[in-house]
Amino acid sequence: MNFVVDIGNTLQKFALFDSDDNLIFVKAVDDISIDEITLLFEKQKITNSIISTVAQLNPKLVDFLQKSSNSIIFNKKLKLPITIQYEDLDSLGTDRIANAAGATVYFPNQNCLSIQLGTCIVYDFVDKHSVYHGGAISPGINMRFRGLHQQTHNLPLINKEEINYFIGKTTEQSIKSGVMNGVLYEIDGQIDAYNAHFDNLKVLITGGDHSFLQNSIKNQIFAVSNLVLIGLNKILTMNV
Repeated sequence: MNFVVDIGNTLQKFALFDSDDNLIFVKAVDDISIDEITLLFEKQKITNSIISTVAQLNPKLVDFLQKSSNSIIFNKKLKLPITIQYEDLDSLGTDRIANAAGATVYFPNQNCLSIQLGTCIVYDFVDKHSVYHGGAISPGINMRFRGLHQQTHNLPLINKEEINYFIGKTTEQSIKSGVMNGVLYEIDGQIDAYNAHFDNLKVLITGGDHSFLQNSIKNQIFAVSNLVLIGLNKILTMNV
């Protein structure tokens, strides 16, 4: 059994995959508890583990995983299911690599655009030859709401929610329309641009905020939860 950890900008996730690479357990927390992980390892037969982070590594967690399993800290020198063609490899986030790797699990040998909706909106493109080219990064939904509030004197801080209008008749509605519809139009525009250049494009949407928009995007998409974890598990399997 594989144990996979993804430490993001906002949440930390850990998951279990069985011997057939099926995701059988996942949990998202603000801060991973070593005590909880210890109990999980005592109950489950975990052989391999991988940890990926865009923040600082927790040395206690790393130490526990290394003592309790065949453990890997994700880095760009590992065997990958993709070939990376990115000009600034040092700045390429491991979450983007894992996201792209996860896309190949669902659509091997196909042009695929994967969109993460989280703290940021991250677009990652892998072509039909499993070559990763890069993509785009823009502010996430909450970041846009906070930016409007923090950078102005009078605009309130608004919580995200699904909306079904484009004309805001109050200031609150106007902010919601600007942010939620703006993100929607951005995503559809990005997909249209990729469709114009690549045949038979497959589009995956994932991340904590994907549920707010997946039913409103006009292009055909495949909503997949925990795509980064799935990609990390693929990478772990290739390297053990």
